[in-house]
Amino acid sequence: MESVFLLAVERGATLPGQGQLPVPPVLDSDHTAALAMVIALYAGFAAAVVWAVVKLVREREVLPAVLVVSGLIACNAEPVGDYVGQIVYAPDIPWFDYEVLGRQMPSFILVGLASYVAMGGYYAYRYIADGRSLRDIAVVCVVWVGVPEIAMEMLWHHWSVIAYYGDNPTRILGVPLYTIVQNSTLLPVYGVAVYLGARYLKGWSVLWMVVVMPTVTIGYIVGVSWPVYQAIGSSADAWVVWVCAAWVVVASVAASYAALQLPELRELRRRRAEAAEAVPARGGAAPVAQPAEAL
Repeated sequence: MESVFLLAVERGATLPGQGQLPVPPVLDSDHTAALAMVIALYAGFAAAVVWAVVKLVREREVLPAVLVVSGLIACNAEPVGDYVGQIVYAPDIPWFDYEVLGRQMPSFILVGLASYVAMGGYYAYRYIADGRSLRDIAVVCVVWVGVPEIAMEMLWHHWSVIAYYGDNPTRILGVPLYTIVQNSTLLPVYGVAVYLGARYLKGWSVLWMVVVMPTVTIGYIVGVSWPVYQAIGSSADAWVVWVCAAWVVVASVAASYAALQLPELRELRRRRAEAAEAVPARGGAAPVAQPAEAL
């Protein structure tokens, strides 16, 4: 193996850190912040499990439990996005002993995304099924979910818990611009996926969501972002990175908008808008669009 490596070097192969693959830094985190992050993520997962159990026992609704399981699977695809997105974690994070896809990762990767996939996806679905306007959906996904999530990542970067490494001129307080947009537009895509699952997957078929949600997660993140991932991963010039980042921003918004343009979703929004306009004429409260049947 060593002889093959040396032969590649002699023939001009570019090594990591030599104008090609960026070399990840070794971070030294704020230990208090790192421990708080780990505790918060496990607490969030515990809250999601309790929520799913309550939904199952009190309302006989299976979908939340299925979404929690699908979220756990989606978590374990995280290293794929971290690798191509040039993200590294501080090795001194408590319980840094979880290995997945050949990478040593913090143990919270096991559950970190599950509550977002499950609870975020479920309530985005209910919001969409209720016929809410695109403006209302954007406010919730960007202001109430996207901004706090990005602020949290910026604090993690400040405390050296994580880092987006490589020659990336788009970073804002440590977080790339395209990541800010991408994370803010993911929730509507989750909502549409869960809406379709709740409406069309009946009985045992709902278990297909265990495959759907992880696929949507990694498919969306890598699918809209691959140009900038390639640019950062090959240490491209700054103008190339900016062009690719612009593509990702446009693709993120376009993909989310396109998902919300399904004919039946447009019909739900139209009905709610018509009902709201009819309120003054009737002098009563407006009926709202009924959400799709929940499992």
